Order: sequence, then C-alpha cells, then structure tokens
Amino acid sequence: MNPDHELLLALARGETQAVAALYQRHGARMVAFARRYVKAEGAAEDVVAGLIGRWLERPPRPREVERLTAFLATSVYHAAIDWTRRERAQSGRPPQDPQPEEAPDPAPRITREDLRPRLAPALEKLSADDRTLLESHYGHALTTDECMELLGITRAAFHQRLHRARERLAELMA
Repeated sequence: MNPDHELLLALARGETQAVAALYQRHGARMVAFARRYVKAEGAAEDVVAGLIGRWLERPPRPREVERLTAFLATSVYHAAIDWTRRERAQSGRPPQDPQPEEAPDPAPRITREDLRPRLAPALEKLSADDRTLLESHYGHALTTDECMELLGITRAAFHQRLHRARERLAELMA
C-alpha cells in the first residue's frame, strides 16, 4: 500500500501522530503552495503552522483518502484565505483590497463604429455554422443553453465551437 494512502487513512481515523508524519513528509510542499496565496514575508510558514496546529487539536477527516495532493492543496488554500482575512481584519483594512491601477494602454481604443465596416465582411467569410453560432449567441443574445438547444450540441461542443469561431473571426478581422 502507498505510504501516503496509509497516512491519509490514519488522518481519517483521527490519529494525531499522522499529522506530524504528514508535515515531515510534505511540509515543504505545503509552504511552497501557501506562498502562492500569501505574499508577506514568513506568512506562508505561519499559514502552514496554523493549519498543522488546528489539525493537532482536531485531526482532519479527509473524504477521499486516495487523493493526498488534492487534500493538502485544498487545506492550505483555505488556510491561506482564512489567514488573509484575519490579517486584514486586524489591520482594519477592508475585506478585499481594491484592484491595482492598471497602466494606461498605449494602443488606441477601438470603438464599435470602427469595427462595423470590418465586422460584416469578416462574418460573410465565416462558414455558415460559425456565423450562426456567433450571431445567435452575440447578435440575438441567446443564452448558452438556448444556443445549445438551437444547434443541437452539448455544452462542451458549444464552448469549443464558440472559441474556434471567435478565433477565426479575429483572424479575418486582423
């Protein structure tokens, strides 16, 4: 049996020594994953230490004992979110920082009036299927489900065809 599988089974049974073994085996990976979500110096270590501390008080009960990596990633992700919320609350900052200001775009903005003379000829060059798909979804503002029903295709096929039709249209308009 896989040692990670046995470790998760021990966690699921509530064995606290499994938490220590898990940290020894995967602690560095957990910290590296936490660094993706918390940028403050030393914060990733704090996130993982807090998570391990909570697990020692109350061992986790993983639902799917076959998927250690997914369990660790999800646990660290949620711990990082909790840590960030606590830090913001303690510092008096709002729950979510405003989005950073974007640098001004050096390219001129294209208006609808600029696109119209180029759009009609490009649409005419598309296949009938691509044109029907784009016109029904964008021109007639049909929902995804309505377009799927109209065209008799699955959701995956709809999104794939829509993506490809937009790419072909962009190429024709370039």
